[in-house]
Amino acid sequence: MKNYPEIETLIPHRKPILCIDKVISVEDLVAKTQYKIDEKALFCTNGSFSELGLLENAAQSSFVFLNFFLKDAKENLWSDGKDSIGFISHINSMTVNFLPKVHDKLLTTTTTELVFDAENLKICNVVAETTVNSELAFTTEMKMILQIREL
Repeated sequence: MKNYPEIETLIPHRKPILCIDKVISVEDLVAKTQYKIDEKALFCTNGSFSELGLLENAAQSSFVFLNFFLKDAKENLWSDGKDSIGFISHINSMTVNFLPKVHDKLLTTTTTELVFDAENLKICNVVAETTVNSELAFTTEMKMILQIREL
């Protein structure tokens, strides 16, 4: 199994909004990540991880893939001298089967397709699934946008 860098070197998020602990794998268009829900996480309420937290976890996982994809293309998204911002522009579908609890471990798989690639703008279609103890907790299909601005 490949060792991946610390998550903080791959995406700009930091606690309490960070929703990934580590990268399991990145192959082709698929990224797999893990997150053990911290009771101090921004998206925890009354011992449960919220719908918004599940969506944010999927979005962060897709940007893990995009970071690896663009590094292979010799483009660094989060380096000094760049002001990059990524956001969800459209949610096609979203299903929440159950809300995970504090200390549950999320395993999220995203398939990310880069559908538009310009110098300062990337648009991706993302399909994500999150499981907890092999049970499907969450699925979504969404469109993500990444804007890159040189400082």
